[in-house]
Amino acid sequence: MTEDRIDFSPLDPTEDAERFEDIVASISQAAAPALAARGARASVVGQLGLWWRPLLAAAAITGIVSVGALLHYQASTTRIAELEEVGIAEAIGVPSQIADWVWSDEAPTTAELLFTLEEES
Repeated sequence: MTEDRIDFSPLDPTEDAERFEDIVASISQAAAPALAARGARASVVGQLGLWWRPLLAAAAITGIVSVGALLHYQASTTRIAELEEVGIAEAIGVPSQIADWVWSDEAPTTAELLFTLEEES
């Protein structure tokens, strides 16, 4: 690697001033119709008129997602209510006697544990 500076002067577009001005003029001339059309609709009402389709699409998507979320919430609250009626332990398949031992922090005897497990099998 060298410490010499890199010469970027061949890339300078303003080196040939006349050519550069011609390029700028041709770009400005090509963009004039688009700029004029954009300037004509620059009013507030014109800008709102351009945005009505994307806003309508966004409102429709928001509505669909909201309805889906509400239906999902309603279904999940119904399922939770069913689980509370049945009992969470029974819903996941834990024998009621074992669930009672867990909730009461009571340690079963070996005989009780074997009897409960054999009864469920």
